[in-house]
Amino acid sequence: MPKYFFHTRDGGHVELDDEGTDLPDDQAAKNAAKELLSGLNREKLPNGDHMELAVTVKNSAGAEVYSVTLNLDGH
Repeated sequence: MPKYFFHTRDGGHVELDDEGTDLPDDQAAKNAAKELLSGLNREKLPNGDHMELAVTVKNSAGAEVYSVTLNLDGH
């Protein structure tokens, strides 16, 4: 089973996934990234009127498989 790494970004703070997760395929990794971003969104409160969260998925070869970003901008 392929291993995928889920790197997260909260504004300027990046957290690299060193362990990875075994998943059946790229589609499962994409779904997991969306779920992770949703969970991060529930955990974090916007810093003022702006928040940016992102999840980047890479495979074991280091190639980017998927990236998803959530931007909140209040005016």
